[in-house]
Amino acid sequence: MPGETFTLTWESAGAVQAWLYLVVDGRLTQGVPVSPTGSRILTAPGALRQPLEYMLLVFDSSGARISRRLRLPLRQCPAGWFFANPPAECPSGPPVVSFAAYQPFERGHMIWIQARDEIFVLFEDEPVHRWRVFVDLFEEGMPESDPALTPPPGRFQPVRGFGLVWRSDPEVQARLGWALRPEHGFTTRIQATARIRSNVLFMEAPDGGIWQLESESSRWLYRPPGSR
Repeated sequence: MPGETFTLTWESAGAVQAWLYLVVDGRLTQGVPVSPTGSRILTAPGALRQPLEYMLLVFDSSGARISRRLRLPLRQCPAGWFFANPPAECPSGPPVVSFAAYQPFERGHMIWIQARDEIFVLFEDEPVHRWRVFVDLFEEGMPESDPALTPPPGRFQPVRGFGLVWRSDPEVQARLGWALRPEHGFTTRIQATARIRSNVLFMEAPDGGIWQLESESSRWLYRPPGSR
């Protein structure tokens, strides 16, 4: 468990030198010299959310070497996921509950998350759905919309923070198109994986479904309420 102290013990035969490595995200960290047979008292990091992995590397007098790895899974995640059928890994922490705003567009969606002060843009104009995120730069007193822009019948110009992103970024405007209806507020929950890199973000949609945002804006998926 995170913060737990444990003893790592190893044995080797015919070895004259040994090095112990912590493996982080598949990569070896700085090794420490240890005796070819011995033990060491270690403490799991308090922020640990992934299995611990170690590698022992031993050499004989001729310089020949051999290694073995040991993977120590977490007994239990310190925090649980807020939705059913979650990933088979620990979240980075408890879900963050936040006020949010949502607006659907002809070819995508915009979501504002108050707790992060960010606007997520989810595109649906390509077979693989991509996404982008923007800092919400809108301040009271700024123009809420552009009166020179007239949407087609049944469509809307986004306003305030959504409108600022939509008007300021030609790619966003071209890819999303016009809004289908005015934005509305709701309460969402947010959680992310706890990997060293390439984390996945999960956000609760207004209908109780889940937006799953893969790392580095590579793609996003929508999981309807109750889906596996």
